[in-house]
Amino acid sequence: MPESSSNLWYDGCMEPNGKFPHISLHCRVLVELVDTSAAVERREFTIVTAKQADFKSGLLDENTPLGRALQGHSAGETIPYQAGDLIEVRILAVAPGESTSSEAAEERRADVQKAKAQSEIINQMIFSTASGSKWGDYDVDMDKLLKDDK
Repeated sequence: MPESSSNLWYDGCMEPNGKFPHISLHCRVLVELVDTSAAVERREFTIVTAKQADFKSGLLDENTPLGRALQGHSAGETIPYQAGDLIEVRILAVAPGESTSSEAAEERRADVQKAKAQSEIINQMIFSTASGSKWGDYDVDMDKLLKDDK
């Protein structure tokens, strides 16, 4: 995330009354997750329905424990949150969002799957070049990998 605040997505998200909007469905949220050792992990989510959810893509299901804990709160709040070693969530920014269609969520999932398949091809190719010296020849079945990619 860039350090300069002039280009951040949450610039100008304040409502006319000088407050940030409350977190609700389709809001974009920037949080810090704080654990018992005081380690902080910054995450960005858009709150979506279960059908649209894809955590790896930053789409948080409104019905997950974290999704439910965030709803109704605003930027600047710190809320207690007990899950695993997490103890609290600091809400840094909230922006009202637009509805994310199921079709867009499916497209994102397809893009993630395609990237995963391409990564597997690269891993196989790297392994094939590195393994020849230790385990003998290793041929990458490109036809199978490319077929799985589609």
